[in-house]
Amino acid sequence: MKPLAGVVVPVITPVDEQDRVDGATFRKHLRRLIESGVHVLFVGGSAGEGPLLALSEWVRLMEIAHNEVGEALPLLGGVMETSSKRVAEKIKLLKQIGFEHYVVTPTYYFPLKNNDEHLRLFADCKEHDEGMNMIPYNLPGIVKAEIPVEVLVELAERGWVKYCKDSSANLDYFRKLITAGREVGLNVFMGDELSMREGLKMGTCGIVPSCANFEAQPFVAAYEAALAGDDEALNHAYERILVLRENLPLAGDYWVAGVKYALACIGIGSGKPVSPMSPLTVEQQAKLKQFVNEAVAVHSTN
Repeated sequence: MKPLAGVVVPVITPVDEQDRVDGATFRKHLRRLIESGVHVLFVGGSAGEGPLLALSEWVRLMEIAHNEVGEALPLLGGVMETSSKRVAEKIKLLKQIGFEHYVVTPTYYFPLKNNDEHLRLFADCKEHDEGMNMIPYNLPGIVKAEIPVEVLVELAERGWVKYCKDSSANLDYFRKLITAGREVGLNVFMGDELSMREGLKMGTCGIVPSCANFEAQPFVAAYEAALAGDDEALNHAYERILVLRENLPLAGDYWVAGVKYALACIGIGSGKPVSPMSPLTVEQQAKLKQFVNEAVAVHSTN
């Protein structure tokens, strides 16, 4: 299994008015990302609205992604669900499709309360994954449960995981995880765009930015600058990252809506979020469209 590192794009999912996956647009976007210089693709995650899709559409999403990406880049599939049984069903489906890697948060609806519940979930995953690569995903802001650092360390010590992802936006937690993980061979991805500069300096193996769906170059530049120890280049890339974060995820009430609408402005999808999530208002659309037009004009000039 090839090592995972670099810029991991959590790919958005274009959908039609009935929340069915727009396969042609999804393929177009995947090809665009492959050509952008990023290193890994992650489908069906939070930015991909995987947990919001009907199961049949989730399966279509994964089948299309696996067929289109092929061997071009490593491909991760999100299996976030409300119970061990539901997670296991998605893992089995990914295995049948041909995936090597899956990403799993703590189960949600009833938040996990203690280490034993977290370990039980991940044990259930390993029981059904037939040797696939499990990537635990710490996302307390959404699932309302933080994976304890000691649980992730134990998973690595058992030989169950080599990677995990943290989107807690808690640098103290991230620092502890990086330090403890280093001792047991656990590689940590950083998912919070606001903290990515610090995460790269601390030694994250890669970054997972939703804004890279629209503009990947600053994130690739930041990752390469961190590898080279070039703080000036890293700071320059980070300035653009902050601008993207301010204008895309923070454009409306639902952070995915801004990213999807920005892509719609350049001909990728309709910009529609999966129901019942809120699209941008007319005023928010106008503001974001102006930002997109300015960004496109700059790239055209360069």
